[in-house]
Amino acid sequence: MTAGCIFVIAVLATAFCAAVNLYTFQIAYPLWRVVGTAEFAALHREYLRRLNWIITAPHVVMFFSSGALIAWHPEFVTRSSAIVLFALDATVVAVSAFAAGPIHDRFARTGVADAEGLRRLIRISALRSGLMLCACGLIGWWLVRASLYWGHGS
Repeated sequence: MTAGCIFVIAVLATAFCAAVNLYTFQIAYPLWRVVGTAEFAALHREYLRRLNWIITAPHVVMFFSSGALIAWHPEFVTRSSAIVLFALDATVVAVSAFAAGPIHDRFARTGVADAEGLRRLIRISALRSGLMLCACGLIGWWLVRASLYWGHGS
């Protein structure tokens, strides 16, 4: 696989995951506040069931492609900036697994979205969204560099 293919996969996966994280932060989690206690358990169970292909798989692709970008990157992407992208993406994955995961586990066990747990989940989501926006900003910079690189016939 060429550096260009890895770059495209990393860019698309990171942008997709940024959109998913922003959606979750702005829409999904806040809406849970208005769901009744009886309905929440079913809603959360369905949310967890759908995570794999909509949220988990793209984050796995994002993690591995941004990691691969450190070793195989186009000339307009510096190794150090590829490391920054990987660090941002990996932090999102780690925060999801180790900070948000236990809250989701508690919600699944109890069937209740307690107020403090939901507040923490929204703060975690804000952090993930911020990290993803930083990653997208870095990618935007790379795209500017790419256009300058290709624009000069290099």
